[in-house]
Order: sequence, then C-alpha cells, then structure tokens
Amino acid sequence: MLKNIEITKKVPMIMITFALLSALVTGMTAYAKLAESMDHAAKDKLNSLLASRKSSLQHYFDNIIRQVTFQATSPLIVNAVQAFDSGWKELGYDPKNQLQQQYIHDNPFDKSNRNKLLTPLTYSHYNAAHRFHHPFLNSIVDINGYYDLFLISPAGKLIYSVEKENDFATNLISGRWKDTGLANLFKRINTNRSNSKIMFTDFTPYPPSNSEPASFIGTAIISNGKYLGAFIVQLPIEPLDEIMQVTAGMGETGETYVVGSDLLMRSNSRFLTEPSILKTKVNTQSVHTALKGHSGFAIIDDYRGVPVYSSFSPIEILSVRWAIMAEIDEAEVLAPLTQMSQFLFISGLLIATVISILGYLISSDISRPIVSMTKTMNRLSNNDLTVDILGSDRTDEIGKMADAMIIFKANAIERQSLQQAMVKIIDNDALTGLFNRKFAMEKLNQLTQTTNQAQSKIVLMFIDLDNFKQMNDVHGHHEGDQTLCAIANHLKSCVRKDDIVARIGGDEFIIIFPNVLDVTMVSPIAEKLVSDLPKLKTDITLSIGLSVFPDDTTDPKVLLKLADTAMYKVKKSGKNQFAHWNTSLNHG
Repeated sequence: MLKNIEITKKVPMIMITFALLSALVTGMTAYAKLAESMDHAAKDKLNSLLASRKSSLQHYFDNIIRQVTFQATSPLIVNAVQAFDSGWKELGYDPKNQLQQQYIHDNPFDKSNRNKLLTPLTYSHYNAAHRFHHPFLNSIVDINGYYDLFLISPAGKLIYSVEKENDFATNLISGRWKDTGLANLFKRINTNRSNSKIMFTDFTPYPPSNSEPASFIGTAIISNGKYLGAFIVQLPIEPLDEIMQVTAGMGETGETYVVGSDLLMRSNSRFLTEPSILKTKVNTQSVHTALKGHSGFAIIDDYRGVPVYSSFSPIEILSVRWAIMAEIDEAEVLAPLTQMSQFLFISGLLIATVISILGYLISSDISRPIVSMTKTMNRLSNNDLTVDILGSDRTDEIGKMADAMIIFKANAIERQSLQQAMVKIIDNDALTGLFNRKFAMEKLNQLTQTTNQAQSKIVLMFIDLDNFKQMNDVHGHHEGDQTLCAIANHLKSCVRKDDIVARIGGDEFIIIFPNVLDVTMVSPIAEKLVSDLPKLKTDITLSIGLSVFPDDTTDPKVLLKLADTAMYKVKKSGKNQFAHWNTSLNHG
C-alpha cells in the first residue's frame, strides 16, 4: 500500500491520517458521551425537581387533612355548630334574609373585610353565638391559610362562614348555590356522615367568590355519636402557585405545574401573563399518561407548542388525581451541546493544521488527556462525584470539556444537597427548627409499638402559649416569630437528651418523653417549663396538658387528644399551669 509514494511523504501522511482519524474518533466519542451525560443530567434534574414539588404539594395537602381532621373533632367546633344551629332556629321566619341583611348588606366593612364584623347591634341568640365563636373560627382561617370556613347543618343550611360571601345563610340542598363545588362536597359528607373520612372537591370556578378557582375539603361533625353537620374549608390557589412556581434549578425556560382530569391547569404558568388556572388546556401525551397513573419522561411539544423535556407523575389528593409536570425547553438543554459541537468542529480544523506540522507530538498530547477525560466522564455518568476533573487549567478544547464537566459535577452535587435538604424540610419546622407534627406523630407511633409497657411508659405533653394572639396584635408577627423561637429554645433546654420536642401548630407544641419509669419524674420538668420562661415583651405563659401511655390509652391519636383535652382544662382554669387530663391542676 502506498508503495509508489515517497517515504518522506508517506510517513507524515500515514501519521497525520491516523492522528486525524484518532482525533476524529475521540472527538465523536467525547461528543456522544457528553450528549448522553447531558441527557441523563437533564432527566435526573427534572425528575429530582418533580419529586421535590410533588413532595411539597403532598405535604401541603397532608397538613390540611390533618388540620381538618383535628379541627372537626374539636369541642370548640362542636359547640360552635350547635350554638349557630340553635340560634338559627330561634330567628323564626326567614333567617336567611335576616342574617344576610345584618352580616352582608348592613355590614359596615367592605366586602374584603366582612369577617371583621364581630356582631350586629341587633341582639339575638345567633348574634351572641357569633360574638363568642367568630374570633376563634376566624383565627383558624388566618393561622392555616384557608380562604374561608363553613359550618353547615344537616338540612343544608350554611349557618356560618368567616368571609360572609353571598352563599352565607343559604341552603346548599335547595338554594341558589346547590350546584356548586361546596354544595356537592356537602352532599357527599351529608350522605356519608362519618368524621373518619375526609372529602375533597377539585378546583372549579366558585360564583360566590367572584367565580375564582376554589376547592373545598371537609368532613362530618360528630358528637356523642350524633351527626351535627359538616365542617368545610375553602382552599385558595396561592399556596399551589407558591409550591409550583419555585424557579430554583429551573433555568430560564423550566417550570412545574399541575393539570386536572379536565386537562386544565391547576396552577399558574410562569410564562403566561394572564391567569392560566382552569383556563389553559394541556392536551399532551405526558399529561394523559400521568392521569392514567403512570410516571415517566418524554420529549414532547408542550401546551405552547414548544419542544420540551417533560418529566411527569400522577398525584392523588383524596381520590382526586392530578398530573404534575416538570418541563424545560429542549433548546436550553441542548444549548451547551450545540456550542460544544461548534467548538469541536473549529478545533478539529485547527488540530488538522497543527498536526500537519507537529505530527506525532500533537496527536500524543491530545490522545492522552482525551482518554483520561473519557474515563472521567464515564465515572461522572455513573454518579461518582468523588472523581477529580483535571485539565481545567488548559485553554484548549480539553480545558473547555473539563469546565463543562466541572459544571455537570457541581449540578450533581447541588442536586444531592437539595435532596438532603428536602429530608430536613420534611421533618423540621422551618421557623423554630423543632420537629414538625408529621415527624412527631410518626415517632410517637413507633414508640408506642416498641415500648415495653410493663417496664416503662411514654408521657405526652401538649403545650399552648397563653396570650400569644395579643403578642402578635401588639408587637407584630416578627416579634411573634422571635417569641416562638425563644419558647422553642426554652422547651429544648428543659428536657432530657432523648425527649422529642415538636411544633405542631401556630403556637402549639408537644413534648414526647419516652422511657419514663415513674410518671412523677415529669412533674419537675413541667414546673420548670411553666416557671422559668424567658423574659418576653408580653406576658406569655404556658398551659400544659399531660397524658400517659399505656395508662390512659395505647392509641397515639387518642393520647394526643387526651393531652389536648387536659391543656384546654388548664386554659379554662386560669392558664399558666399543667395537669393530667383526668386529675386536678398543678400550678406553676
């Protein structure tokens, strides 16, 4: 072969040809590995972001479900629905027009502030009940971020709402709003009549709320085995947007959003100037697949007609299925690859010119780092984040590739950190750093299952801050947050190393004391909690209720309810004390 070509030309030609082929093959391999790595990185990133948003959304609704379950069984709610129903019946003829006249038409506050009216000037048993119960019910809405709260009698009479919109005092079975989402949810609750089942209705336009998107969640109110009516809260859309429109890690074109079974958005798109909830239709294969209950990844044209990388999954909210999507424009994902291909093409021409002069030295100088870089990319593609990326100090194409892989490695490390941070977010209260309600109840369940009842006990302490509302009213929520943090530090300072301190609500805390050999050993801790409070701007005290496993019950939920009952007994008896749920009070 090439026997008729002079050796002075043949050797350089062969060397240059093989060097160019080697450079070409290595470049193509690097390009393919880079493309594969970028594709996997994009998929992993979208899947991680989707899992994060899904977890946050599920956590939000789990909190709502726990709150509604707890609130519907509260003695205050039971007393409220009985008082309002009794007051309604004493109004006599046409209670609807009387109440709407007093609380809507003659309300001195504008429409957005009707909830500020404590009671009209006209006396009635209903108005007296409203004066007594409205502040507490209004605080439930404020603390939990609901849009509205409803109490509905078994006959369908909407006997109470916080916001006093046009549905107030109407009948949800036969009245004007009988075909709304609220009425449909009430009818389901009214048929089921069990407070062990929480029911949910998907977002639909709700006419009394200016036809804005609204969903409702609620359950039956049961007292001594008797069905008293329904407890329902109206959920706003803003919390969903706050969860789904987090832009961290989404780049310039990425977004996450939720789609209902009607193929309409349940959260606003970050790219549309007009609201897209219940208005923008997303008829894509990803949405259809997710609504069938499957998770996955695809490259599709999105609702804007733009090619995107699409990660999708179903999410179930009390038997209502949504599709949750995480998408980013394909052009943004492939932009570095396009730049890299242009760079490889230009650098290839330069390499061919240089190789013609330097021959073997240049080919050797290129082949060694490329092989090393290929191994590094393989380790990165296998998620080996301990690999050292060499060559970033170079200014040629090897340096560019090293810089790109450094970015890939940094993104992978950041994703890993985000996943670790999510674990902490799930288990801890964001303000005080204490454990949250979910973690505490899971831990209590574990302890009650593993504790040897014959050898040790578990003491549950339910703590509520007295006068905390006045603190917020006088000094503002910032001072209130500082107070909650100070109380949290005080609680942690008073307990043992293995005791579990958690914040379960606005100003409510619990402490779980495991491995208690003698229940009396908890009393000094309770006394210290009450008597050694740090100095605060407002006279904050503690009301503490106690319950004991297994003496009182072996059911963790009942154990919490008994401690809560004891706390309310302390509240009614002067506060700043602690007591077991069925014993006399102990003064701090």
